[in-house]
Amino acid sequence: MPKFFFLTLGCPKNTVDSEVMAGCLIERGYEPVLNLDEYVDYAIVNTCGFILPAKEESIDRILELVEYKKQGKIGEIVVAGCLVQRYVKDLKKEIPEIDYFVSLNDIEKIVDILEKNRNAEFKMPQYVYSEKSPRILSNSVYEYVKISEGCNHSCSFCAIPGIRGRLRSRTIESIADEVKNLVDYGYREIILISQDSTMYGTDLGMKDGLAQLIENLNKIDGDFWIRVMYLFPGEITDRLLKVMAQSEKVCNYIDIPLQHASKRILKSMKRPGSGGEYLKLIEKIRKEFDNDVFIRTALIVGYPGETEEEFNELKNFVKEAQFNHLGVFTYSHEEDTPAFSLEDSVSEDTKIKRMNEIMEMQKEISYNVNKQLVGSVVEVIVEGYYEETEYLLKSRHRGQAPDIDGVTLINEGFADVGDFKKVSIEMAMHYDILGKIL
Repeated sequence: MPKFFFLTLGCPKNTVDSEVMAGCLIERGYEPVLNLDEYVDYAIVNTCGFILPAKEESIDRILELVEYKKQGKIGEIVVAGCLVQRYVKDLKKEIPEIDYFVSLNDIEKIVDILEKNRNAEFKMPQYVYSEKSPRILSNSVYEYVKISEGCNHSCSFCAIPGIRGRLRSRTIESIADEVKNLVDYGYREIILISQDSTMYGTDLGMKDGLAQLIENLNKIDGDFWIRVMYLFPGEITDRLLKVMAQSEKVCNYIDIPLQHASKRILKSMKRPGSGGEYLKLIEKIRKEFDNDVFIRTALIVGYPGETEEEFNELKNFVKEAQFNHLGVFTYSHEEDTPAFSLEDSVSEDTKIKRMNEIMEMQKEISYNVNKQLVGSVVEVIVEGYYEETEYLLKSRHRGQAPDIDGVTLINEGFADVGDFKKVSIEMAMHYDILGKIL
């Protein structure tokens, strides 16, 4: 029985692809191993190729596997994911130790590629998985459900449309069947993901497709949460907000990557709106949820031509918006994107300085926002012991997405993994909060 080791890099969308590939391998009799302490026939790395740091990490992991192969600990190296889709010719030339390549069209054909030495299909991806795809689930509490693949936007800094192709939505029935199965397995949180969830269903001729999908999923029996990620600011409709606010299973959580606040920068990014318009949108969101909502955003600093004045405009926007959660990326000058024709005029040192300034601001904002929860009672999902000490349990409330946001620590009370519990919040930290089970 061939043994395989799987390493997944990048975003949750990659995680789903890895789970499907692993499911296909196991279905055909392959045996997974959790580490490289023992010999494996295949070491598979699912790469990210979005921006420079992600590409560098992917290359580093591949080269580590090459060393294992030289030491006789690995039979063959298999590389999949966005880096492969984007740079397969370069990888074949520069790292000849790679034995197999799996394109984004070949997710469910991985076994045929290994056993029949079949060439992967490197063309614009058309594949999207379904509820019938083999899949090995990698978490016991929450699971990601990809509602669509690809993207129709042309943001100037982003290479994703050229890597993953045009928007391809799954049907509501397919997604609902998958969610029902996950809930039957005992999953407590279903996280809907895509490149842009607000565009869901437009390729199928649907209007307000995401709202329709949420309404259907909210009717599924069971005690579980629904979390929606990746909302494009120009596509958030009044109906969508109303449906999200009124659906009892949907988390009061809005993930809306805004990228910047300067109207000039946003226009160059081929993004809609301005800081002023975004503040009005945030106000509308909070009003629809009666101020009981957690908002996350992502920003880019150091975009070509970003002036000190425009950066200060972004800082003032962050201060006024008072986001619950915020991530900042430094601009990465990527070939095959519209912005690549612009001069990458902001130095790396300045980019990092600006990123740190925003994150220091947000650190205090998050702390002040968290302090408002002290004395309140929140419902959480318990995920097990906290990694840093077995004397604390780790959990998340509806306003905390896994891996990217803070957590709710529990210092008093007992619970099993997957339990829903009411927690009285007693202490706020910069990103986490702490309390006891009632």
